[in-house]
Amino acid sequence: MNHDLIPNPKKEVSILKAVKDVPEELLWKANFNSDNSIETYDKAIHSFLSFIGVGAPEELRQVEHGHVIAFKKYLQNSGCSPRTINNRLSAISSLFNHLIDKQVVKVNVAQGVRRMPVNADRVEAKVMTPDEVRKILSVPDTETLKGIRDKAILATLFYTGCRVSEVCKLKVKDFYQEQGYHVLDFWVKGGKRNRLAIHQELQILINSYLNVAGHGMENSSYLFLPVRNAPNCSDPERKLSRKTVDYLFKKYAKQASLYGVTPHSARATFITQALENNCPIEAVQKTVGHSQIKTTQMYDKRRTKYRESASFAVRY
Repeated sequence: MNHDLIPNPKKEVSILKAVKDVPEELLWKANFNSDNSIETYDKAIHSFLSFIGVGAPEELRQVEHGHVIAFKKYLQNSGCSPRTINNRLSAISSLFNHLIDKQVVKVNVAQGVRRMPVNADRVEAKVMTPDEVRKILSVPDTETLKGIRDKAILATLFYTGCRVSEVCKLKVKDFYQEQGYHVLDFWVKGGKRNRLAIHQELQILINSYLNVAGHGMENSSYLFLPVRNAPNCSDPERKLSRKTVDYLFKKYAKQASLYGVTPHSARATFITQALENNCPIEAVQKTVGHSQIKTTQMYDKRRTKYRESASFAVRY
C-alpha cells in the first residue's frame, strides 16, 4: 500500500483489476439503473484507487479512513466542485457499504468523512442571454459536416434543456413526426423516456444534418455521429461521448468570447428563458424531465429576481 498518498497520473488502475477477486463489485455496479450512474461511480472509484496506489485486490482491504480524507483534500486542491467531491465520496461509501454487507471488508472508510457544503436552493450554472445563445450558435462552420452537426447539437441543448448524456443517447428513430409536430424522444435520468415537441429551428437543423450526414434512414443508428475515424453508421456502438459534447460546447463558447459557461448553462438558460416568457413551470418541469418541481425552481434565474433587489431601493 502506498501510504504517501501522492497521486501518480501515469498509474492507471482499473477498478475491475483492483477488486478482481471481489465479484461483489460487479453486483454493486449492476445494481444501478442508469448507465450514467454506473459511469459516474466507476470513474469515482477509479480515481480513488489510482490516487492511493491500489494495485492488488488484498490492498483494498487495507484502505483506511485517512486515505479518504486525503483524497477529499486532493479533490479540493484540484479545483473540483463541492458537488463533484460529494459524488466521489458517495461512490466510495456506496461500494464499501456493499462490501461490508458481503463480509468482504469490516469498515466503511468513507463513513464520517464530512461532505462539502452545497447550495441546495439554486443551480450554480451561469444563465446566458438570448444574444449570447445566438452568438454561440453562429460559430460552427455550416459549410462542413462537423459544423452542421455541432450546430444541431448546440441547438438541441438550448431548445430542449436536455442533459449532455441525453443528446448522446438519441437515435435516428427518436426523431420523428407525430400529430403534426416534430418530436425528440429522450432517454432521461432513471431510465425513463421523455418525449417532447421541438422548436421549428431545431427541427430544421437536425433535418439538415441528417440530409448531409446520410444516415437518416438508419433508425438504429445514433442521431449524432462522430465525423472522423468512425466505422459504418449502422454500428450501434458508434456514438458521441459526453466528453466530446462537453469539449465542443466549451470550444465554441470560447470562440464566441463567452466564459464561465458549460453545457449545463444551456439547461439553466432554457429553463430560465421558458419561465421568463411565461411558460407554466409545470410544463417546463415536464419538458426537462425533473421528477420534482422544486428541482426546476432551482434553475429559475429570471431577471425579475434581480430587478426586485432591495439594493435598488436604497438611497444614501
